[in-house]
Amino acid sequence: MIHASTVKRTTVTSRVPKNRIETPLEKTTKAPVDLSEKIAKKAYELYVARGCANGHDVEDWIQAEKIVRGS
Repeated sequence: MIHASTVKRTTVTSRVPKNRIETPLEKTTKAPVDLSEKIAKKAYELYVARGCANGHDVEDWIQAEKIVRGS
């Protein structure tokens, strides 16, 4: 039986500081993925709003880009 007084306790800490600043590379690699995901989601919403009619995927994507980018 192990007694609580004999157990060594350790604390695990993160090696990444909490107030770490992202590098420019990290900022540029995250943004396109987020933007593409938003456009894809909006394009899907347009597809569903159209009644799931096939054949308008490019139109939906272009319209979604305009909406997401605010153009």
